[in-house]
Amino acid sequence: MPLQVSKFKVPDLIGEVVAELEPIIRRSKLEVATDVPRDLKPIYSDRQKVKQIILNLLSNAIKFTSQGSVRIAARAQHAPRSIAISVTDTGIGIAPEDHARIFEDFKQLDNSPTRAYGGTGLGLSICRRLADIIGGEIAVTSQLGKGSTFTLTLMHSRQ
Repeated sequence: MPLQVSKFKVPDLIGEVVAELEPIIRRSKLEVATDVPRDLKPIYSDRQKVKQIILNLLSNAIKFTSQGSVRIAARAQHAPRSIAISVTDTGIGIAPEDHARIFEDFKQLDNSPTRAYGGTGLGLSICRRLADIIGGEIAVTSQLGKGSTFTLTLMHSRQ
C-alpha cells in the first residue's frame, strides 16, 4: 500500500469522522464527546489511513456500547514526540486474555450463531495493519463489562 503523506490537523480530521458517523451516533442515543485541543500541532502522515483507523475505532465503540458514552481524545506526548488519539467507551469490554486475539483476522469473541453483533472480524486487524504501515501503534486497555480504550499513537515526523 503506497503512503500518501501530507500535513494535516488532527482536530479537523476527528471532526470529519464524527460528522460522517453523525446519523449512527444519533440512532445510538449515546453521548459521544470529543476532547481534542484545537491547538494541537499538525502532523505528517497518511491522512486517509489515519482517518480509516479512527473511523473503525469510533464505529466499533458505538457498536459495542448499548448505553453510556463514547469519548474521542487526542493529546500531544513529548517523550517521544508523538500524538495519541484514543477512543474510550462504556461498552461490553474485553477480557484481558482476549486483548491480543481481537487484532487477528476474522476474530470475533462471540462466534455463536446467535451473536448480538455483526461484522466480519476484520476491522481491528485492518486498523493494526494500517497503523503499522504509517509507523504507528494501536493499543487496547479494557475490562469485561466496563468498557474499552483503543489508542492510536503516531510519531511526529518532519516532512
